[in-house]
Amino acid sequence: MPYLIIETPKMGAQRILLEKVLSLGRHPSQDIQVMDRLVSKQHCVVKPGTGRDWDIEDVGSRNGTFVNNKRLVGAQKLCNGDRVMVGATRITFEDDEPAGEEPLDITESAAAPLIQSVVDASSPMEFVPAAMIEDADVLRRDYEKLRFAYQLHREIALELDLNVLLGRILEMIMGFLPAVDRAMILLRKKPPEEGLYVAKKHYRPGVDESMRMAVSSTIVNRVVEEKKAIMSNDAIVDSRFDGAHSIVLQGIRSAMAVPMLGHEHQVLGVLHVDSLKKIGAFSELDLNVVQGFAGQAALSIENAYMALKIEEDAQTRHKLQRFLSPNVVARVLQGEVELEKGGAPRNVTILFSDIRKFTNLSERHTPEQIVALLNGYFERMVEIVFDYDGTLDKFMGDAIMGLWGAPISSDLDTINAVNAAVRMQQAMKEFNVEAEAILGEGIGIGIGIDCGTVVAGLMGSSKTMNYTVIGAHVNRSSRLCSAAAAGEILISEPVLERVRGQVEADPKEPMVLKGIAKPVPVFSVRTGA
Repeated sequence: MPYLIIETPKMGAQRILLEKVLSLGRHPSQDIQVMDRLVSKQHCVVKPGTGRDWDIEDVGSRNGTFVNNKRLVGAQKLCNGDRVMVGATRITFEDDEPAGEEPLDITESAAAPLIQSVVDASSPMEFVPAAMIEDADVLRRDYEKLRFAYQLHREIALELDLNVLLGRILEMIMGFLPAVDRAMILLRKKPPEEGLYVAKKHYRPGVDESMRMAVSSTIVNRVVEEKKAIMSNDAIVDSRFDGAHSIVLQGIRSAMAVPMLGHEHQVLGVLHVDSLKKIGAFSELDLNVVQGFAGQAALSIENAYMALKIEEDAQTRHKLQRFLSPNVVARVLQGEVELEKGGAPRNVTILFSDIRKFTNLSERHTPEQIVALLNGYFERMVEIVFDYDGTLDKFMGDAIMGLWGAPISSDLDTINAVNAAVRMQQAMKEFNVEAEAILGEGIGIGIGIDCGTVVAGLMGSSKTMNYTVIGAHVNRSSRLCSAAAAGEILISEPVLERVRGQVEADPKEPMVLKGIAKPVPVFSVRTGA
C-alpha cells in the first residue's frame, strides 16, 4: 500500500495512507494542513496516476515543491523512497509494493548456457604483489578495480538517501561501461523470502524507456542462491534465457547479473546491466570490476538502510517516550514487544490521579502560573510512573492516567501501581515547595486504582494513533480517583486481593460510584506520609 510520511520540525512524523487525491497546504480546507509559513495556502496535490502509480503536482505555490532536491515542474510520478520538500516539511513516498516493481519475466530454463562466464562473488578478490605480476592484462585489471573503487567511494560513500544513492550507482556503472544501454538494481523485499523488486532503473539517452527491462528469473535466482556473478554474451541464443519473447523483442544481446553482498555475505540484491545491440559487449575484466563495484555499492546501501533505521527509530523513540518507560521503549524498538493496532484483551491495573479543587485554583491564579505548576507536577509524576515500569496513557487537564500490564505484563503490575501511587503522594510534600514558589500555596492530589480485563492497543485516526485502554475498569478507577480526598489513595477490592500482605489498607464504607449500580467496596492505602 502507498503511504506518505510527513515530517515537520514541530510535530514530528505522521504516516498517511494514500487512497484518494490529497491536497496539501497551509489553509485548513486542505486534506493535509501544514503549519509552515513557507507553504502556500494550497501548495501541491498527490493524485492517482497511470495504473497504480501516484503523481505529485505543484499547484502554483510561491516557494515551490522539490522532489529529490529538484524543483517540480508540472506533474511527476512518485517512486518508492522519493523525498519531497514543501517549505521546511519533508514528505517521503513509500509503497509496500513499489509502483516500479516488475515481475522478473522470462521463462525458467535448466539447460546449459551457450556462452557463459561465472564468477563466485562470495570469494574475496585478492591483489597479488606487483613483483609477481607477469601478465600486463592482470595489471590493467587490478588497476581498473582500484580506480573504479576509488571513484565509487568518492561519489557514494557519504550518501545516505537510498533513492539518490541507487541513482548514482547506476549512473556510475553506465559511465564506466559505455556498452551498457540499461542498468537496474533489484533489492530484496522485507522479509527477504518474498523475493526481489525493481528499486531503480537507468537508461542511456536515446534508449526507449517505455519498453520494460526483461530479466531472467532463472539467472537472477541463481545469482542470489549461489552468490555468483553471471555474464551472457548473446542473450538471444543463450539457452538460459530460453528464447524468451521479451528478450527477442527487445533485442538484448549481452547481459551481466552480479550479486550485491553486504554484511556476512548476505545478498541485498542484484545489479543487472544489458546491451541491446552488441554481441560480446562485456569482457571478463568488466565482470570482475563490476563484481567489486557491486560489493562496495552494497556496503553503501547497507549504510543507507542503517541510517534510515536510526532515523525511524529516533522518531519512534520520540513518540513512544511520551507514554512508555525507557526500558519498554527499548524493547519495542528491538521488536520484543508489539503494540497492537485496534486493540487486544489485556489484564491491566489502572491508576488515575488528579489535583483537588483544581478549578478553584485556576480561577485564583494566572494561566501562566497554572501552566508552570502543571509542567513541574507532570514531570515528577510521570517519572514516578516510569520508575515503577508503568505506561503513561494520557493527560486529561490536571489528571494523569497510568497503566500497568500493557503493553508489557508482569506479576508485579498491581503492586508496582500501588507503590507508584504511594510514592506520588510522598513526592507531593517535596513538590509543594515548588508550588508555594509559583502560586503561594500548596496542592493536594487524590488517586484511584482498579484492575481487570480491558482492550488495549493503538487507537485513533490514520493521522494520530495513541496507545490506550478501553473498558469498565477504566471508568471505575476514574470514579475512585474522584472520590479520593487530597493525599488519599483509594483501591478496589480486586486490587487489594492482589497486594494483600504487601501494603496496608483500611476499609472504608462501600461507595456508590457514578455509573455503577451497587455500592463498591473501597480501601484506603496507608502512605506512611
